[in-house]
Amino acid sequence: MAHTLTIPKNITHGDELIVVRRDEFEALKKHLLEITDALFKIRKGEKEFKQGKTRVIKSLSEIR
Repeated sequence: MAHTLTIPKNITHGDELIVVRRDEFEALKKHLLEITDALFKIRKGEKEFKQGKTRVIKSLSEIR
């Protein structure tokens, strides 16, 4: 993991902050967006399953 720098609370008036490299921040931001998208799709799928909008298949050849 990359080095991080913690800025004490007494300097920031109560907030504890950290400093990370931009590329690491961008990677974390991208990961967060991917996780958010996956969770949205899971919730949508669960909702459609409860509403009976899905179908059960026994093999991939049934998709065609």
